[in-house]
Amino acid sequence: MTKFTQLICGLLIVISCTSTKTDEKKWLEADWIFVRDSSNYFDFDPRYIGLRFRKDTLITISDLWLTYEGRYSVNGNEIQIFDEDSTNFQIIKLTKDSLMLLGYTDTLRYYNRALEFDKDLRFQRITLQGGECFGECPEFYLTMDDKGNTEFKGLENSKFQGIKSYSVDVEAKHRIDSLFKWSNIKNIDTTDYYGSEDGWRLTITFQYGDNELRRIRGTHSSMPHRLKGIIRTLLDDLRKRGLV
Repeated sequence: MTKFTQLICGLLIVISCTSTKTDEKKWLEADWIFVRDSSNYFDFDPRYIGLRFRKDTLITISDLWLTYEGRYSVNGNEIQIFDEDSTNFQIIKLTKDSLMLLGYTDTLRYYNRALEFDKDLRFQRITLQGGECFGECPEFYLTMDDKGNTEFKGLENSKFQGIKSYSVDVEAKHRIDSLFKWSNIKNIDTTDYYGSEDGWRLTITFQYGDNELRRIRGTHSSMPHRLKGIIRTLLDDLRKRGLV
């Protein structure tokens, strides 16, 4: 290979490995999970998960809900949020996998939620239990296996009381499969109670892998953000069938 050819190849490698502003804009449009650092004096509410940059809109992700923060624009290393306070963040570092911002007089570190996706993660069984609340919330037990075979046992305040067996729709089953791969289930704290005093009590249990078992307890609106889609899909299916 001639020196000229080597030089051209080297330049092509450098160009291909150099990020552009277009790349960085594309990288920013993702879900970013907050990295908690006990050495930082600035502390978020423990239910805070992170940030979502999508289509020029910034949303805060928490275990309670998604909160619209405002439109945003990027100018160099500055992110301007067009909210009531016109908040600004400085981008210290941005790659496809990590984001570091200077904001609220502190350095905030995030990782891309895409890193939590586990394509090989499959559940063997999911159990959802609906409990009491300060009202007439449906109480029930639901168990679904990895084939979508489901058994529902309706108790107090359920539209159907007794035992009913059926198969979850293919579309709903595929959605639950996909959401479980994004659940980061191995890192969800099972010792915590994700709930409020006046909420509808729920318990969801996952059996997966080599007979691993994880049980998460809380109330409907406060369950971990990563599990909300699975819970919503199961409850929507029950409502569609007139069981709760």
